[in-house]
Amino acid sequence: MLSQCPHCHNKLQLTEAQQEKVARAVGALPAGKTLKISCPICNEPIHLRHDGNLAQAAKDEPTPKATKAAAPAQTPPATPDDLPPKAPQPPDISLLRQQEESRTDEAIDDVPLAMVLMPDDDKRQRVAAALEELEYQVEYPPSAAAAIERMRFVNFAAVVLHSDFEGDKLADSSFHRHMRRMPMASRRLLLYVLVGPNLHTLYDLEALTLSANLTVNEHDLERIKLVLKKARHDYRQLFGPLLQALQEHGKLG
Repeated sequence: MLSQCPHCHNKLQLTEAQQEKVARAVGALPAGKTLKISCPICNEPIHLRHDGNLAQAAKDEPTPKATKAAAPAQTPPATPDDLPPKAPQPPDISLLRQQEESRTDEAIDDVPLAMVLMPDDDKRQRVAAALEELEYQVEYPPSAAAAIERMRFVNFAAVVLHSDFEGDKLADSSFHRHMRRMPMASRRLLLYVLVGPNLHTLYDLEALTLSANLTVNEHDLERIKLVLKKARHDYRQLFGPLLQALQEHGKLG
């Protein structure tokens, strides 16, 4: 199984469940077909043959000569059907320390607004500085009630909430309840980010469980700009086509 991206040459940080899923998929490929996956770091496509090896060369590298006869298909190892699927583990974010910010954001016509609900300390300053560098205009409502009232009249592009903003438990937060109950027509227009000491950075399953787009451990705030850029890119990839279709049919205000 391929362990390194042929484009950016970073190690593919696949969980055991993801590796098993890819192995089953390539093993079931018909002869001559390939499986296309995306590198989680550079988002470039990777094509795999049915034996799990690379099907085409990376950019700027010579393409190997094709062999006369295709290798016989390998039968994937049998797996028990009665075992429950394993939940994916929090991702390894060590590569964020080494990854350079190589992709620029699209030009924007209107300055998007961001709301930050965090205690006034150095952590909030780091988040605000990252948002401002990403061309957001940042506001700091003094309370959850003020934030909810503000959202009645203003469309925000991003909202950042610290789990301790209204107490020790996120479940007791009135603002978090407001976000969870928000109609999808409004909810899909903004990026909702949760920050806290017990959260896991870039853990999509945790974010989904909490009705957020992104979760960030406060110990990773030194890389918050890069984390926000990745989350915003993923958000646009997910909702961009839908929002464009709604706008073309006049169903998006």
